[in-house]
Amino acid sequence: MSTQSEDEIFGQVRDILTANFNLPADKITPQATFRGNFGMDSLDIVDLVFFLQKTFGVSADLDEYRELHTMQKLVRFIGQKTTG
Repeated sequence: MSTQSEDEIFGQVRDILTANFNLPADKITPQATFRGNFGMDSLDIVDLVFFLQKTFGVSADLDEYRELHTMQKLVRFIGQKTTG
């Protein structure tokens, strides 16, 4: 399995958000927050975690995602989970 760059991971997460949550791609920035900028609720977050696990093959407890409020934090987290 090849290691993906943060830019590649960001692109894949952006694709998940645009395809499954109808978010405009231009609103998805590294500093964007899931609840604030994207207006996601708890159920949306659970769905997002499901898509992330399916796409990246990472299994993580939902609690691990609680502190990942921005795209940048999420991308770094996925990067750490998929390397090593």
